[in-house]
Amino acid sequence: SVSSGINAEYGGEHESYDFGSGAGFYVNATEEPWKTNYRMYSYVTGELPTVVSSNFNVNMVKSAISGHSMGGHGALIAALKNPGKYKCCSVFAPISNPSECPWGQKAFAGYLGDNKAAWK
Repeated sequence: SVSSGINAEYGGEHESYDFGSGAGFYVNATEEPWKTNYRMYSYVTGELPTVVSSNFNVNMVKSAISGHSMGGHGALIAALKNPGKYKCCSVFAPISNPSECPWGQKAFAGYLGDNKAAWK
């Protein structure tokens, strides 16, 4: 997959649980080297549903999205940015304000740069 980061292999990618392969935060990275393959928002909202609907007998009109922790943040953002795309959004203990916690700040700075206005 081009957008999911699978098999990307960047230096430092696997060194911590809260960045790189351990945490994509479901954003489309804009910073090097991540911006080429760490496009998790596009993967979850576009590429993955296309693959699923092309290979399985599913009704995409009845799609739902869910997530826990960082994935909860991703599910919330996907649902809020795409009104009507999902019939249901269910999250458990989401990181709902990642720009105000150390884990989110680390990830957003790495993937989106130091300009906090770009994090919105």
